[in-house]
Amino acid sequence: MEKFYRLTEVAKILRVSPLTVRRWIDEGKLKAFHPAGTRLYRVPESSLKELVGEEWWEQLFASRAEEATQEQKPRRRR
Repeated sequence: MEKFYRLTEVAKILRVSPLTVRRWIDEGKLKAFHPAGTRLYRVPESSLKELVGEEWWEQLFASRAEEATQEQKPRRRR
């Protein structure tokens, strides 16, 4: 089952403004849809991978996982 992201989540993942994401959608660079009865965008993960490339996508989440692990390490007290 494919994962879907909100516009603000996409902006956070790609480290760009939500307005940039909306512009990419309007320009057709990023595929998105509105669920029935809403005005909110949903972006399929496959569309994100297509935009940034599969390799970059995997590296992005690998580096984010590493950052999260380092943040959880206890700091040494002096």
